[in-house]
Amino acid sequence: MNGKNIRLVLRWVHIALALLVGASFYSPLGNNEAYLTVTIWGLIPALAITGIGMWKQSLIMKLLKPKREKAYQ
Repeated sequence: MNGKNIRLVLRWVHIALALLVGASFYSPLGNNEAYLTVTIWGLIPALAITGIGMWKQSLIMKLLKPKREKAYQ
C-alpha cells in the first residue's frame, strides 16, 4: 500500500471517529454510560492516533520501509 492510499484510509477513519465522538456531545447518546465509556477509552485515543499518523506519515513510512544495504566499492 502506497503513502497516498494510507493517508486516504487514515483520513476517512479519522472523520468517522470524529463524527462518533461528536455524537456523544450533541445527541442523546451522551446520556448512555456505555457509549461514553467507549468514547473516552476507545474512540478518542484512536482519533488521536489517526491524527498523529497523518501528521507524521513520512516518518512512519521511513521507519517501516526496509533498509537497503549499501554496496561497498
